[in-house]
Amino acid sequence: MMHAVRYGMLFALAIFLWAMAEWLIGLHDRYIRYYEYLSYFFAIPSVYIIYRGIYDGVDWSDGRVGFRKAFERGLGITLVVMLLCPLVWYVFCTFINPAFLSNMERFSVENKGMQAALAAQRFSLPVYVLIASLSTTLVGIVISLVIAIIAAQQKR
Repeated sequence: MMHAVRYGMLFALAIFLWAMAEWLIGLHDRYIRYYEYLSYFFAIPSVYIIYRGIYDGVDWSDGRVGFRKAFERGLGITLVVMLLCPLVWYVFCTFINPAFLSNMERFSVENKGMQAALAAQRFSLPVYVLIASLSTTLVGIVISLVIAIIAAQQKR
């Protein structure tokens, strides 16, 4: 279980550092039009962290990791991330870049044609934190499932 906490905290830190990098290069304001496309690249560190978390400390005496063990390890990491994700986004949106959500709201109305009332609701802090947490959880489950399937089929 401690490996899940360690890798879950690492994943949450990666989310925070990724958000900081996006902010520093301007994806939260002047280059906001590229935000939705470039944020998909976070899948690379996501997969890597969960992969390392699943395989870290595994006893390789039998030559492989079973599906169940790999999936449980991935779900443990995902659970920790799910619990930390709201804190990460709250801290980022409140203290680091308070203009992020208002910039996203304005961009959605002006460039995406979203209604102002819907954009205001979608990019309110509680809704954004909820969506970010749920999507991170879903992505973590899918990544864990795929890695567990691969792990169960390979020998080391």
